[in-house]
Amino acid sequence: MVSISPYLGAPVEAEPDPPRQKLGRSARLSIAVLGLSALVLFGAVAASAVASSNGRTAANFYAVPDAPSGSSPGKLLYSLPADSSQLPNSTDWKVAYVSRDAKGQPDVVTGTVAVPTGAWRGPGPRPIVDYAVGTQGLGTTCAPSKSFDSGLEYEDPNINSALQAGYAVVVTDYQWSGTTGTPLPTYEVGKSEGHAVLDIASASTQLQGAGLTTSAPVVVWGYSQGGGAAIWAGQQWPAYAPGVDLVGVAAGGVPGDLPTVGAALDGGFASGILLDTFIGFHSAYPDLPFTSLLNEAGKTAVNTIESQCVLGNLVSYGSAKTTSLTVGGLTFQQLLAQGNWKADLLANSPGQPGAHIATPVFNYRGTTDEVVPVAVEDAIYANLCATGTTVQSATYAGEDVLSNFEAQGDVIRFIADRVAHRPGVNSCTTDPHTL
Repeated sequence: MVSISPYLGAPVEAEPDPPRQKLGRSARLSIAVLGLSALVLFGAVAASAVASSNGRTAANFYAVPDAPSGSSPGKLLYSLPADSSQLPNSTDWKVAYVSRDAKGQPDVVTGTVAVPTGAWRGPGPRPIVDYAVGTQGLGTTCAPSKSFDSGLEYEDPNINSALQAGYAVVVTDYQWSGTTGTPLPTYEVGKSEGHAVLDIASASTQLQGAGLTTSAPVVVWGYSQGGGAAIWAGQQWPAYAPGVDLVGVAAGGVPGDLPTVGAALDGGFASGILLDTFIGFHSAYPDLPFTSLLNEAGKTAVNTIESQCVLGNLVSYGSAKTTSLTVGGLTFQQLLAQGNWKADLLANSPGQPGAHIATPVFNYRGTTDEVVPVAVEDAIYANLCATGTTVQSATYAGEDVLSNFEAQGDVIRFIADRVAHRPGVNSCTTDPHTL
């Protein structure tokens, strides 16, 4: 549910203007003809930029509009060139696209598309790795597309490993993360996260200059919160996004059964993340009782956490208990009994009984994961296997943070096998603790 970020949150600087097109000289052309050609070419470039940016600049990129009436999920609305030092040797864009929330209503989500500058040398179109990030925090500066700007996106080692392999990478910010004029991010609301993950893959194929096609094989990769989002994307495909050629799902540290995960977090070092979850679900389901259940300390905590990135959250509210933040000292279980809290948490939990993913899955975890209980991850593995999903399981001798990066090489090999259409490895008859 969380991978620790190395920052409290930093202001995001405005993007620099994209470099001007450089025109070559020709000895056969007169100065007048060259000048006229330059004007014509500049006009064409400018028209293209206006068409793709839809009048957006760095200053208003995140002030997202309502989804246009009748727009389909995955429709690209506008984009801007980006230039992140964290994503070397790639051409990058920020994008805004149409998605669907947990109730199936249209919304607008932002994200990042990065394409290696080198030519794709494999067979077929360049594959797309759809990377679902782990916990970033609720503050407006914490969205991945903004963290790439500030150089503080902590999952860039995994993302760059995919770029170095020649794959394009798309990274959603998730619903309302980083945007202005919208409710707070719907943190851990799996239905909307899965939609956002699948829809950015569709949107990326409409991006001018990216060279990505709808026939590109797509592999979703995520860990922690991102692992849950990856499982949800797999569960929702192909019914939700039949136009995406999904060929595999790599998901680690998956926070299935959110009520059980929340109970384990309550009062522990990552209890601030539990507050993020309450805030995120209340944002997605405003009818859930929430503010009325908070005492003054709880209201202060919520106001603070709403503007923090994940490390600030952990520092501020590590070890906080639900009983210290609620009116009358409600326990976590008593809070879940209010309204539809427990039902909505379970409805958005990934990998529940009956969950099936139609592509091979690489499911991994750390043997000393202190955030997601072992029994929860065991249940996801068993549930997927029970529905006939092809699941390759792996464990790593690390806790919640380290395991994310220990698995990197194995995930890249899994992706290579998927885009080459090799059969998936199925370990469903094997105890995952022995793998």
